[in-house]
Amino acid sequence: MRQVLLVLALVAIAAAADAAPRPHWTVYADCAGAYVANARVADPDRPATMVGQMSEVAEDYARAARDAVHHQREVGPRRSRELVARRIEATARRLSSQPREAAERIIDACPQTES
Repeated sequence: MRQVLLVLALVAIAAAADAAPRPHWTVYADCAGAYVANARVADPDRPATMVGQMSEVAEDYARAARDAVHHQREVGPRRSRELVARRIEATARRLSSQPREAAERIIDACPQTES
């Protein structure tokens, strides 16, 4: 009987996790902007592969933001791309005038993406 209850509890927990609300699209876009800003930081000790990896992660967040804005605001793909691109660039521009730690704080708080 305990095993059945345990299995039912695990199924309920898994279902609740699947039903958890997705972060707002601006969260993903701000994460992408933080990665873009961090990738733009001139650092002679930073290998080019690291900059490339940051750019790839930024694109993952941009993709998640476009998908989320498409569903959350019920707009088409073109409008989603425009909204997300503007938000990313605004965030990257704002963070570029701040110490690197500002971008890193946002990055540390970023949710996982589906990809």
